[in-house]
Amino acid sequence: MDAYKKLRELGHEVSYDWTTHKNIKPYLDNAEQAHIYSTNELTGLSNCDVFIFFADNAGHTLFMEFGASLLRNFQQGKPHIFVIGEVDSSPWFFNNRVKRVDFFEDVLNELRL
Repeated sequence: MDAYKKLRELGHEVSYDWTTHKNIKPYLDNAEQAHIYSTNELTGLSNCDVFIFFADNAGHTLFMEFGASLLRNFQQGKPHIFVIGEVDSSPWFFNNRVKRVDFFEDVLNELRL
């Protein structure tokens, strides 16, 4: 993913790479792997300093990951949360703890500061 490459070029690391997941649907038939994936994602979310939500992407766990990150920010003051793209799909994107931007480049510019 191009975003990973650009983040690494700025000296950041990705706390969890979900892009390596294989398709495990139906989850009921792959409960153990679903458990592993969800545990690994929570660990990654608990270790990140920045959470980037691509609002235009389709996914089954995106809003759960966003919610976990927002709660952690509420409790601990981090991660910094960015939502990129169409922000009208959730009122949660308008929380003061969330930075709404139009493009990934906007996030990169913020991280360079």
